[in-house]
Parts: sequence; structure tokens; C-alpha cells
Amino acid sequence: MAKRRIGILTSGGDCPGLNATIRGVAKAVYERMGVENVEIIGVQNGYYGLINNMAREMDPSEFSGILTRGGTILGTKRQPFKMISNIGEDNVDKVKQMKDTYKK
Repeated sequence: MAKRRIGILTSGGDCPGLNATIRGVAKAVYERMGVENVEIIGVQNGYYGLINNMAREMDPSEFSGILTRGGTILGTKRQPFKMISNIGEDNVDKVKQMKDTYKK
């Protein structure tokens, strides 16, 4: 059986509870599916990371001891989501880039 892949991304500004949410998702996934049957992929810096292929497999140990840490272990960066489908001065098709990262 192939491992299931689950992606986690945090976006926008920091808010209390992001690390607790990340930990809760990981814990629930591991308990329900088994650590050996799942890969959790963390996308760094929100949608910016999804556009720029800043994703990596996370180790189960990374979810320990993060409840009291502020911010988000995945980072966040303000990427104007409302304009994401428009190709700007950077000449990057952001939607295509996000789809490519998702497929990888």
C-alpha cells in the first residue's frame, strides 16, 4: 500500500494556536492511519512556498514540543491571494506553479 500524503500550509499573519493546530492534525493523522502509512508534507511560508516549491516531508519528531511556541513552525508570508490568478510584473503563472508543487 502506498503512503498517503497530507499537506499542511499556514498562511496570512501569525495567530495564536497555529502550532497547536499543526500538532493536532499530525497527531490525529498518525493515530488514525499509522506513522508508517502517511507522509506529512509541510509547505513553508504559506502560498508563497506553494508557488515556489518550498515543501518538504516532515519527521514525526517535529510535532513535539511546539504547543507553547509562538508563531508557526511552517512560517508564513503574506502572498496577496486575491491577485494570485493574475500574472504580474514577475511574469509567473502562480496558479500553475502551485499546481506543479502540489503534484510533486
